[in-house]
Amino acid sequence: MGKYYLVMIGPPGAGKGTQSTRLAKRLGIAHVSTGDIFRDNIRNETDLGKSVKVLLESGKLVPDKVTIALVKERLQESDCQGGAVLDGFPRTPAQAAALDYMLEQQGFCVNVAPYISVEDEVVVERLSGRRTDLRTGKTYHITFDPPPEDADLEQREDDSEDIVRHRLAEYYENTTQLLNYYKQRGVLMQFDGELSIDDLTEALMLAVGERTLA
Repeated sequence: MGKYYLVMIGPPGAGKGTQSTRLAKRLGIAHVSTGDIFRDNIRNETDLGKSVKVLLESGKLVPDKVTIALVKERLQESDCQGGAVLDGFPRTPAQAAALDYMLEQQGFCVNVAPYISVEDEVVVERLSGRRTDLRTGKTYHITFDPPPEDADLEQREDDSEDIVRHRLAEYYENTTQLLNYYKQRGVLMQFDGELSIDDLTEALMLAVGERTLA
C-alpha cells in the first residue's frame, strides 16, 4: 500500500478537525494538526515551541518558515510513514509549495485536497452558540446540544459573533489563492459541510477512495 497525503481545507466551524480525525482512522494514516504540533512543542519547551509561544502570546501569526519547519519535523515521525491527513496546513500557496517540495523529495505528492464548504451564517450559528461548562470542561451548543440548567457556562472570546465574522473574512482573504493552487493541480474536491457528520465522512471516504485507493 502506498502513501496518501490529504490536505483538509474549510472555514472555521466547518468540521475539518472532526473529519480529519475520522478520515485518518478509516484510512489508517496519521492526523497531522498544526494546532496540536504548536501545543506539543510549547508543552515540551522545544526551541521552536518557545518561538511559537512568544508569537502567539503577542497576538502575532506564526511565520511560514517556523510552521513549515514544524510540519516537516512532524511528517518525519514514525506514525506518518503511511501518509497523513493535514489539518490546518498549508494555509497559503507558499506553505503549499513547501509541502509539495517536502513530499517530492520522498517521491510523493498531495493526492486530494478536500474543501469543506459551509455558508457563513451556518458557521456563525455553529461557533457563536458554543459554550463551555467551567466546572466540567464539557462543550455544549445552546441550540444543537443544550447544556444542563445548572451548568456554569462561558463563551470563548473568539466565538463571539463579531470575532467569528472577522475570522471568516480573514479566512476567505487567505484561502482563495490556496484553493486556486490545488484546483490547478487537479486535486481540489468540494464537499457540502452542512451534511450530517456521518454523511460527510462517507462522502469524503468515497471520493478519497476513488482518487487514492483505486
